[in-house]
Amino acid sequence: MNTDQARKPPPARRPARSPHLPFDEALAPFADALRQHLPTPEEIERAAAARKRRRTAQAAAGTAAAALLTAGIWWADPAWHRDTLATAQGERRSVRLPDGSEVRLHGQSRVEVALHLRSRRLALSTGEASFDVAHAPWHRWLPWLQRPFAVQAGAVRVLDIGTVFQIRRRGAPFTPGGTGRTDIAVLQGRVSVHPLHGTAPAVPLVAGDLLRVPDSAATAGAMPGLPAPERPGPAAMAAATAWREGRLLLEATPLADAVAEMQRLHAAPIVIADEQAAGRQISGVFDLDRIDQLIDLLPRLAPVAVHRQPDGSVVIRSRAGTHSAS
Repeated sequence: MNTDQARKPPPARRPARSPHLPFDEALAPFADALRQHLPTPEEIERAAAARKRRRTAQAAAGTAAAALLTAGIWWADPAWHRDTLATAQGERRSVRLPDGSEVRLHGQSRVEVALHLRSRRLALSTGEASFDVAHAPWHRWLPWLQRPFAVQAGAVRVLDIGTVFQIRRRGAPFTPGGTGRTDIAVLQGRVSVHPLHGTAPAVPLVAGDLLRVPDSAATAGAMPGLPAPERPGPAAMAAATAWREGRLLLEATPLADAVAEMQRLHAAPIVIADEQAAGRQISGVFDLDRIDQLIDLLPRLAPVAVHRQPDGSVVIRSRAGTHSAS
């Protein structure tokens, strides 16, 4: 082998034949027409980018619409649970609400319940009820997201977040300037009492406080101011709340007041025939489920006589020879 042959470069490699060449050659006569009707690669890229922008905008619009809808529902505060709790004469009842709060009703009581998305609204129209208000699970970390627990009774609204209190309506159904009264007693924690109408400031109550709000204070639908709260003492508070445990606690209580408590749990009328008997004082702790036994026991507690009538009613009068007793 000579040197020239050794240095001769290898023959150049022929480019590989495109597998699409026959197809490309077949379309070549129509290339110009196809370019007029088909998009260019640049146009395809621009269209893809536009579609992506539209999808992004639609997703953002959907998110914004969902946020607005959520905010609208939150602001509207719709009710998701409604109920009417009621007891008949001689009945007591305890009800656990869906939020975990407990409502106890004394005899002849009625409470309307409306649990809303961001608030809890109740109304006591008659009788007496206690409210053991449940905290939201997040109350320690997000106290501003607590759902207020409000109970309307008479001329006031009692606002609470998590405590125990009771309300009693006395006398006739509420009318501005009427003769009824609303009593609010706080057993644990604190509440604030707000007038339903007018600009009078709220009154804060803590455990052991008692507030008596007469309907007569709400004249012409407005209330110039709420009364000052009272501190009746442990014995009086225990007597006022003993019904929650099924007891009637009397401490030098006039018979007229004791009979008023007994009547709430006794279907037939209990009548005191004379003022002397009505003023007699009695004391003791009694079982609310045994009111008839208490009625039969009255002659041993005070100088009175008990007369049961054929229709089931009871007449109480002073015993003979005791009318002039002091």
